[in-house]
Amino acid sequence: MYSPNAYRFLHFIETLESDKKPEKRVLDCGAGGPRPPLALFHLMGYETHGIDIAEAQVNRAYDFSDKYGIDLNIRIGDMRALDFVDESFSCVYSQNSIFHLTKSDTAKAMMEMKRVLAQGGLLYVNFLSIEDQGYREGREVGSGEWESMEYGEVTIHSFYEDSEPDKYFEDVEILVKEKRIMDLRTYNHKMVTIEYIARRP
Repeated sequence: MYSPNAYRFLHFIETLESDKKPEKRVLDCGAGGPRPPLALFHLMGYETHGIDIAEAQVNRAYDFSDKYGIDLNIRIGDMRALDFVDESFSCVYSQNSIFHLTKSDTAKAMMEMKRVLAQGGLLYVNFLSIEDQGYREGREVGSGEWESMEYGEVTIHSFYEDSEPDKYFEDVEILVKEKRIMDLRTYNHKMVTIEYIARRP
């Protein structure tokens, strides 16, 4: 099983009319970890590419790839400065990653993800809501920005009011905007995100 976010995005793509479906070339920003969502895209026939700023997470993705004998093309990289040319990908996917940036850095990352997205391509990204259980935990470092512990490390978390992330999508077409509430019982945490799917004109 992979992230439900990836299943939802792929289901959305598969239910589009055939002339509106993007080519199967995807970039995942925040692609590392022990169960990389790109593996699901790979199973669906996509050419996959991924970046993650954390070497440990990239190594976990390598371990997964070695175990199952697949190459997902995941490497160290920074979504604020993507090392790809303009319009490189028909799909860009980023789940549970961008909210680990400050809001000023989030704006940079959003510009970069849209830059590498081809015309007619689809972008998936989600943001933490102020309704998330972790809001106001830790030390406030900016408006809606809090430093708190995550997996034993001090990590930034940026939280958004419902309409606040809309500003990142003014130059693309928002196709889906939904609030998601997940009860993460393993971590005793109620996670609330604002999820977007957008198309570049």
